[in-house]
Amino acid sequence: MYDTADTIAAITTPLGESGIGAVRISGPDAYAVGDKIFKSKSAVPLKERRDRSIQYGTIVDENGTCIDEVLALIMKGPHSYTAEDVLEIQCHGGREALESILQLILRSGARMANPGEFTERAFVNGRIDLAQAEAVMDVIQAKSRAGLTSAVSQLEGRLSKVINKTRKDLTELVTRLEVMIDYPEEDLEDIAVPDVSGALQEMQEKLQHMLEESQNGRMIRDGVMAAIAGTPNAGKSSLLNRLLQEERAIVTDVPGTTRDVLEEWITLRGVPVCLVDTAGIRETDDTVEKIGVSRARRYLDRADIILAVIDGSRPLTDEDKDILQSAADKNVIIVLNKTDLPSVMTSQDLSTYGFPICPISASTGDGLEELKDRLLQEVLKGGFTDGPSALLTNTRHIELVRQSAEALERARQSLQDGMPLDCAVIDIRQAWDTLGSITGDTVHDDIVEEIFSRFCLGK
Repeated sequence: MYDTADTIAAITTPLGESGIGAVRISGPDAYAVGDKIFKSKSAVPLKERRDRSIQYGTIVDENGTCIDEVLALIMKGPHSYTAEDVLEIQCHGGREALESILQLILRSGARMANPGEFTERAFVNGRIDLAQAEAVMDVIQAKSRAGLTSAVSQLEGRLSKVINKTRKDLTELVTRLEVMIDYPEEDLEDIAVPDVSGALQEMQEKLQHMLEESQNGRMIRDGVMAAIAGTPNAGKSSLLNRLLQEERAIVTDVPGTTRDVLEEWITLRGVPVCLVDTAGIRETDDTVEKIGVSRARRYLDRADIILAVIDGSRPLTDEDKDILQSAADKNVIIVLNKTDLPSVMTSQDLSTYGFPICPISASTGDGLEELKDRLLQEVLKGGFTDGPSALLTNTRHIELVRQSAEALERARQSLQDGMPLDCAVIDIRQAWDTLGSITGDTVHDDIVEEIFSRFCLGK
């Protein structure tokens, strides 16, 4: 952990040209540092001014030169983001103004904050737990409304409440088992063991349900990759442009125009979807095109959904068949393109592959809304959590829940097999300890440091 006795500072807004920029100071000497550089009509020290107030003034350097006209926000601990005394200086958003003010603050007694250190102090000071702290970055990095809603829900403690309730229930189960261990003469096993075993199974099923829904959580947070695949001139780039509603990819009648991978994001009903336009897949002697085809095949392996674009104005080619056959075990939507031209192939001709088929014209836009609806259906298979349970979106949380569920299964199996009660207690305690790592109650310092090192500077 960093030294929380220090007073830290950092720019909290992106550097560039904007109307407003902000520099945050947090720590025991935040107001003492501020008094050295902030000047206003009032001579009252900042520490003695009203909490949660905004003060107008100027920032001046050691020579008395005015750097900028600013607003100073006073947020006294523990009722601040870090639970410490916080002074936030809002100035004009130019790079020079922000960096000059920050350098002056550092010369006046504060030190540069490390990445994530403001949020880490909020965690260390008990204002938020570790799961809520991680949700801060999810809010910042949210790619969609659904992702933002999920992150805010976790920031408000929805996941933490579920985890804390489960750990409390596990504590009660351990207590019951330890009573049986300490008082064997009472002959309590026949009565209590089935109840404990049933409770363990119920908790294990809840955790397993969270794991099953974690795929939806990952999609909400990180988005879904939809690879647009097909032979040259099937209309892949035209489809991408239609879905994006802009001319993003080059479209020509020359086969093999797309030689690299092009990624663009759209949002379908709050879910971010990364559309990947790939090179046309075919046998070729062109060295550059070969590289593009190889990359296209790699993306087909990685994609969550494949949009297999088939040119309906010509017969099915061997390359078309190869694409559909190689994707037999994947989530595929066949996009039967060029319905604006005389049809040589119909949906019935492609029905033997067992994939949903969407006839469209990427040229005119006919069938595009039906394709979006079908794509959304594939994305939302299984549905999203919309109730009291918590949606797992963080890879670290998913792994810890998985380990906890496995420990509960071992404990339940021990009880069913008639093994000594101590064996079950060990596994239950392991589950309790592992779940505590999600909220930070039982996490090691090195893991905490690694988590906060991913944060942006100023947060």
